[in-house]
Amino acid sequence: MPPRSGGCSPQRRRIKPLPTSEYTNRVDWLLHNGSVITRRHFLSAGLAAPVAWPALAAAPGDSSGLRLEYTASSPPRVPPPLVLESPATAVVEIGGSGPSARCSIGVRVSLGGEPCLLPLAVWADEFPTYLRHREALHLPAYRGKIERDGGGWSLTVDGRRVYSARPGATPPAAGGGRGSPPWATYRHALHADWRRGPIDGAAELWVLPPAQGSSQGELRVGELTATGDLCGWLTRLGAAGPVSASAAAVTALPDAGFAREVDAEALAPFALRNYPGGAAQVGVPDTTYLDPPSLAAYRGRPEQRLPGLMIVAVDAAVAREPVEQLLPPPCEAPETAVVRIMALRGLDDPSLDEAWLFANCLLEGRKVWYAASHIRGTTTGAEFGREALGYPTTAGSVTATLGASQFSASVERDGMGLCFATGFYGGFSTGTSLADMTVAALRLRPGAAGQERRGEIVTQPWRFQGLRKPVRRESLVATFHAAESGYAPAAWNRVGPANAYWAMVFDSAVMQRLPGAVVAEVENPGPYYRDRCRGRLPWQRPGTDEDQEASD
Repeated sequence: MPPRSGGCSPQRRRIKPLPTSEYTNRVDWLLHNGSVITRRHFLSAGLAAPVAWPALAAAPGDSSGLRLEYTASSPPRVPPPLVLESPATAVVEIGGSGPSARCSIGVRVSLGGEPCLLPLAVWADEFPTYLRHREALHLPAYRGKIERDGGGWSLTVDGRRVYSARPGATPPAAGGGRGSPPWATYRHALHADWRRGPIDGAAELWVLPPAQGSSQGELRVGELTATGDLCGWLTRLGAAGPVSASAAAVTALPDAGFAREVDAEALAPFALRNYPGGAAQVGVPDTTYLDPPSLAAYRGRPEQRLPGLMIVAVDAAVAREPVEQLLPPPCEAPETAVVRIMALRGLDDPSLDEAWLFANCLLEGRKVWYAASHIRGTTTGAEFGREALGYPTTAGSVTATLGASQFSASVERDGMGLCFATGFYGGFSTGTSLADMTVAALRLRPGAAGQERRGEIVTQPWRFQGLRKPVRRESLVATFHAAESGYAPAAWNRVGPANAYWAMVFDSAVMQRLPGAVVAEVENPGPYYRDRCRGRLPWQRPGTDEDQEASD
């Protein structure tokens, strides 16, 4: 019988000092993130596995689109050293297809007297394109479906059409179109310990050159039909209607180039502008700009609190080799390898439904639970957990139930079953119980194209309290499914046969997630990061030797 692996709360110790600075800011707290990776020798075989999704490396498709300019009567504050253009102008660009399909909104600014565009939000259609925009180019990117709508285009987010634009019958006037300026983007790491402020280490300004053929002539605004609010951005900017429009080519964005280092303390009020409000957020105002009271409130949060949860967690002994392949150094598999399936169900808030696959490991001799995969119904609003705490979030389906005599949990992704766990109760709840565990996760440090990527291990204490159900250990079952033909394998598919021996079942529970800490560097995070990206790393260009086709 493997040793009882109840919650553990190991003492955190920095293995290798990493640059940190004390700054200020607040965050819309959004949890969530997806799947893990295998060690390099195991990965080589996995790269040949087929993926049943459209290829990012396929033909670029149609690159035509529209660019619309609005007068912004309520312009946002912009981070230094950028200066807002006067009069303030908002620019919407929509069009393209396949990997180039994109909709964006930004404001015109200047950098050292030269015109530039600061993107406020970018919606990308294909999952790999979204990841490249967000995790390689460090743009405020989100998922959205861009569709050709007759002679125009539309943007749909979470099943709701939020914007559409259609030109009139008159063709654009030759020439005269206002070309796209370069885009500006900030690169910084969020602090895992929010009490120390939002920015961890240095902050930099990078510039993306404009796409080729970006201007194709003016359109008559009077004949243009533009409807929708772009998820509230146009109202927020006080943009009543377009004042100019042109035909534009929307193509894949090139790699960014370093412009200059910026003052992290001055950037702190803007550090969370890439993280919109959503489920389980902290009750604070818009993240575009955080004033001193909001910064103080952000730093003063003692925890991230998730109330009203049903929790089903089952521990199972598995073969050691698959667990070794999931763990990035310096995490080490113990002699008796144990994984934990944890399914959460929001009793009043379905957005809290999620599942985790943890691998018990040793981190410098201390027990922690490494987060190999995190499944949610949608990845919308998952960016903060992924980028601040390393949560490996991806989209899928989670079911957790507490019946009259039996409990169960099941996890699916892409319509394929990943895991099923069940067991029977051994009595009645006797009152509120407590449990805890320390979670370790892999997150990336910001980097440039062609630069060696670096990662780090973030640890975070989790605590639980609620009505705990006694279980019959001999009734426990946990089954992990192998990957079906035509599907990219996930961390769950690699676990193999499991011997369930312990469970933790809570009803009407509260989870508290405490501030995290960076405890170790990971020199080569790629092999352990690939699963959560559906096969291709965000910084890899299509067609490279290591590339594997993927989509969500």
